[in-house]
Amino acid sequence: MVSHENDSADVIFWETFVNLQLSPDQLRPYDGCLVGFAGDQVEVRGYVELRTTFADENTIRTITIRYIVVNVPSTYNLLLDRPSLNRLGAVASKAHMRMRLPSEEGGVITIKDDQKAVRKRYESSLKNKDLQNRVV
Repeated sequence: MVSHENDSADVIFWETFVNLQLSPDQLRPYDGCLVGFAGDQVEVRGYVELRTTFADENTIRTITIRYIVVNVPSTYNLLLDRPSLNRLGAVASKAHMRMRLPSEEGGVITIKDDQKAVRKRYESSLKNKDLQNRVV
């Protein structure tokens, strides 16, 4: 997703926002426009600043991130863009489904995703898309 305002946006999806039991009262107005991967305009609910924690078995790191809240179905919970990744000093590898970043104590935090969980989310999204496309 791209923000026309600054060509960069950290995004949290509405379903995740709701699942985190965050209050819509926390949303602040967002005047910019977001364009989805397919080039279509995306419904923006507003933005919210959230303390976000990155952790592995050994250490944690927390920073505040300004997320634009969008109402679009997704298999993701959120998307981090370059400014936040740079601020974290993070290196992400899609091929290895990992992200590494320095901890506050000087160690390295490794965030891993599970291939089976990713496949299950993807298959579920395809089923939901198929159901939405059916004419009843």
